[in-house]
Amino acid sequence: MVWDPNWLERPIALIGLSGCGKSTLARLLARALCWPWYDTDAAVAASAGMSVADLFQVYGEAEFRARESVALAEALREPQVIATGGGIVLQAENRRMLHDQATVIWLDATDATILARLAADAEQRPLLRGDAAARLAELRAQRTPLYAELADLTFQTDGVMPIDLVQRMLAALRYGR
Repeated sequence: MVWDPNWLERPIALIGLSGCGKSTLARLLARALCWPWYDTDAAVAASAGMSVADLFQVYGEAEFRARESVALAEALREPQVIATGGGIVLQAENRRMLHDQATVIWLDATDATILARLAADAEQRPLLRGDAAARLAELRAQRTPLYAELADLTFQTDGVMPIDLVQRMLAALRYGR
């Protein structure tokens, strides 16, 4: 990360695969900063009046991605911590908005950790239906280069308490490490 002394004036966007801890860590990081937090998936579900899984089933991924871009643009209007959907990086416009308007933190975890975390709500993860391990491997291969391209900071979430990760994030944001 190139140290930016004005990071407090920019939203902080958490990116990464489903199950890597974006929503949990967004809430905790926002609390530590005394900032609001925003979840793009929750915003999309609210705007559609249905769950993300139902939106995928009824209207398809293209409609979800269009609504996701609108939610991201809304989230980037003020300094806050943003938990993004795992595929937000698939749209070039979203990558441009994140690059230009946010400090981006990539959260990652091993496939085993992600699958264990997602096991309880697999039905709510439309892109992981079926052979979840194989599908997760495909998503990782497709999205990792995009996450890496955008990330100002990267953190592994395996086996680390969320509050400890937040402390590491705060230190990295403050001191550029």
